[in-house]
Order: sequence, then structure tokens, then C-alpha cells
Amino acid sequence: MKRVLLTVHKFFPQHKAGTEVLTLKVAQVLQRRGYETLVVTANPPDLNARYKSGPETSQYEYEGVKVRVVEEPLRLKNNRFSNEYYNPSIRGYFASVAADFAPDLVHIFHAQNLSSSIIDESVARGLPVVISATDFWFICPVVQLKRPDGSICRGPAPLAVNCLTCYTPALFPPASEFQAAIEKKFPAFKALENVPAPLSGFTLDAAYAAYKASKLSGAVSATMARPNVLRTAANRAGAITVPTALMRDLFAENGINPSLIHHVPFGIDTAPLEAHQTKTASNVIRIGFIGTLFEHKGVDLLIKAFLGLPQDVNARLQIYGDPEQFPDYAAGLKNLAKNGSANSAKVTFEGTFPNSELGRILSNLDVLVVPSRWYENTPLVIQSSLATKTPVVATNLGGMSELIKHNINGLLFELNDSDSLRIQLLRLIREPDLVKKLMANIQPQRNTLEMVDQFESLYAQVLRIAK
Repeated sequence: MKRVLLTVHKFFPQHKAGTEVLTLKVAQVLQRRGYETLVVTANPPDLNARYKSGPETSQYEYEGVKVRVVEEPLRLKNNRFSNEYYNPSIRGYFASVAADFAPDLVHIFHAQNLSSSIIDESVARGLPVVISATDFWFICPVVQLKRPDGSICRGPAPLAVNCLTCYTPALFPPASEFQAAIEKKFPAFKALENVPAPLSGFTLDAAYAAYKASKLSGAVSATMARPNVLRTAANRAGAITVPTALMRDLFAENGINPSLIHHVPFGIDTAPLEAHQTKTASNVIRIGFIGTLFEHKGVDLLIKAFLGLPQDVNARLQIYGDPEQFPDYAAGLKNLAKNGSANSAKVTFEGTFPNSELGRILSNLDVLVVPSRWYENTPLVIQSSLATKTPVVATNLGGMSELIKHNINGLLFELNDSDSLRIQLLRLIREPDLVKKLMANIQPQRNTLEMVDQFESLYAQVLRIAK
């Protein structure tokens, strides 16, 4: 029996996005094929845990898959910035797990929160490594190749000077969090706050400015070093799989050895979805969004486009997503939907649902909208939607546009353009046969078994080379 250790940046049951689903399904298929698997993951750093002395670990089982979790506080540490991409402490934890589980190879679905140190530890142990990239973490510190102004980036410039403008500001805690941290570590601070600044020689603003200045030099040097560290780590893998031609090209442009890169499109568990290809009856066009309620997903763009439709449209917008994950943004969406438009009452927030309910949810939608503001690679929700014969309206951006062909199996609109999206939504409402035409053109979707077939072929290849 071969043993495969799979890694992912976060995992079920707390985290349920596409990469987590992909990792879970691959582990389950491998187990059915006789492999022993272990998922190693990390909880995102907890601000409230910043003073714990070292990694905390736990283990559990989820849907038949064994999982080990590590959590290490990173905020307010001198090496906070470099630890994001190379964490020696996590390497020590990973070494103990690898020694205990004794895998034949390591399959990395994500290294964020774990860092690239797990690659070095795997290679040091003589373990072949396969990386399946699900986003741009290996080349972009903010993962999405999206600049603060919303424009799209193609990777780090020399010395990563462009990354500094995107990355370092986001890594400083807000002043309010900084104050809470100081009060926690130094209880006397509360008393000092009541002493006039001229007498104490201390102000919170001055302390915060000093803190930022002390961290900035480390942040700059760590950010500048990041591309080379991760490029070197990735090139130590035996194989790297990418789901799209776009990602293949961007990885190669950014120094990843093209000979290591294999195009392996994602697959999904199609059977339970294909059972929901018959739409429930409705006298309105049901437009839906399913995903993370956050800015990069473009949910606000969709709401604006929908509210801008003529007030007599026979349509409704159903938004599915966890409002607690990014509560401020979710609250902003609800406020946006209540802007007084005649269409406001047609927007509903449906919350979350178990992944097993995805097919049923999609069968109650006439069209799914994926209005993302970044490349997205291959969103599994697009494949899932197509598997239920639900057309997709998506941003005309690489990754998404490799799956959705305009006027064939869906519609495309221009990046970050609510008017462009509104026009496509109006077409679905005003052109009575358009939805049926798009549905008829949808082809069967690639399934998880086909994807794992390719993974197994790569496993054999890297194991053979390792010998």
C-alpha cells in the first residue's frame, strides 16, 4: 500500500472552499484505490494566539480522512514576514509528522499557512513532491495577482518592488488591534493611557508608529526575498500540476521550470450533480451566486448590476455564502441591496449549505454568476454548475474564460464592469430562448476519477525518478 501525505492551507469542517473540497475528494478517491492518506493542514494564524510559545497541534478524522492540524501565531513576531513563506517551526512539526506517517510521496494542494519549508523537509527526506497549484501563492504574496487599484498583475518585478505596494501594508494590524495586543502583554498600559502624554512621554500613536517602523525593514527585505525562495522551492518538486493554460504560462514567466509543469484540469464529483439536471419550475429567472462573500469575488458588482436592471424585470437574485467569514463586507452587501431600488426586494441572502446540497441548490437556479475580480483559475463552482446544466455568467478573464465560452455554454462580461454584467443579465431575461440554448450546449464535465488517474500517473513518474 502506498502512502500519500496531502497538504492544504486550511480544511474541513471549519473551511469549505474549493481547494478544501478538491483535497478531500482526491484523498477519498485515493483511499478507495488502496492508498493510505493523511491530510496535513494549518489553521490561519489567530491574532489572539500571538503570544503562545510555539505551534499547537491536533488531529481528527473527517469523512473517513485522517487530518493533522498545526497552528502557529505569526503576528507581531520579528520573523512574521518571512515566516509567511518559509517557517522553520512548521518544518519541525512537519518533520515529526512525516517520520510518524512515513509517506511514499507528498502531494501539496496548498502551502500557505504551512510555508515552503515543508517542501525542503520533504526533499531532505528523499520524498518526491507533487504540487497541484490552485492559486498564485507561489508567485504572489497576496495570492490573487491583483493590485490595490483592482488591476491585474503578472507577477513580481525585479526585487519584488511592485509586491511591496500590495503586500506590506496589509500585514500591519490596525491600530486598534495593536492597542489590544499591547494591553494584553502589558496590563500597566491601561494606567499609562490616563497619564498626560507630556508627562509620560508616551502616546499610542507614537508606539504604533515605532512598531511599524521597526517592522518595515524586515517586511521589505522579506518581501524582496520571497520570489526567489518560493521559485527555488517549487523547482525542487518532481512535478507541478496546473488546471489552466493561463496558470501554466504565468508560472513559466515567473521562473518555474516549464519541464515540471503539467496541465491537469480539475475534476469534480459529477454523479450527484448530474442527478439534478432537471430544473424546478419557476415563472421568474433565478440568478444565483455561490461562494465567499468578499471583495475579490465581486459580489457587490453583481448586486449593483442586478439593482440596475429595469424595475419590471421578472427575476430574482439569490446569494449563497457565509456572512460570518468576512462580516464587514457581508454587512456592506446587505446595505447595498437595500438601496431603495425597486429590485431590492428581489435580492435574498441565503447563507450557507452542506456541500451535499449543491446539486439541489443549482437545480433551483437558472443561471450562476461568477463575477470575480481576479483570475480564479478553475473555480470548481463553475464546473459544478455546468454539471447540472446551469449556464454561467463569468468575468472575461483567463481561467474562467477557459471554461465559459461566450454565447455557447454561458456569457462573459468585462472585468469589474457592472454595466457590462447588467447587459448580460438583461439578455437572459429579455431573450426567452437564451437560457435553453446555453443549457443545450453544455458538455459533460471532467470528473474526479479522471483527474486522479493523471495524478497517479505523475506519482509513478516521480517515484520512478526518485529511485
